[in-house]
Amino acid sequence: MTSEPGKGTRFEVILPLHEVSAPVVAAEKPITDGRPARVLVVEDEENVRTLLNDAFRAGGHDVVEASTGSEAITRLDSGKFDLMICDVGLPELSGLQVARWVKEFRPEMPVIIATGYAEMIAAEDYELGRIDEVIRKPYAVADVLARANTIIAASNEHRETVLV
Repeated sequence: MTSEPGKGTRFEVILPLHEVSAPVVAAEKPITDGRPARVLVVEDEENVRTLLNDAFRAGGHDVVEASTGSEAITRLDSGKFDLMICDVGLPELSGLQVARWVKEFRPEMPVIIATGYAEMIAAEDYELGRIDEVIRKPYAVADVLARANTIIAASNEHRETVLV
């Protein structure tokens, strides 16, 4: 704490980083044409990206990571994914810009946006981008995995219905 008369007082609070000590519990594995779902995790915070990667792998999915918006588009352009979970606040391109790219070039691929600023996502963002779900940070990883599995299963059912 520092204080100066007429200028105010400054408090500095330092909190420890929460480390998860318990293993991630694997959820029931969704059926994706007899193969694991391929998930793109786009997150600039390494700890969060690693946590999501571990959770999706424990849930039986194949995971590819990206830490920037432009890296996400490069990965999307070079491969097929069953789902993308993407932070909004990314370096280079925002998660909303990536969702717009997905809507234009991979419109069948579901997108989950994870953000601490969900209230800043406008109705226009839903129209211009592919956004299937918005999950507020901080979130429980098990909830993200459960929601992702539901979205993947619904997407697979939709694809099967369209093919029939």
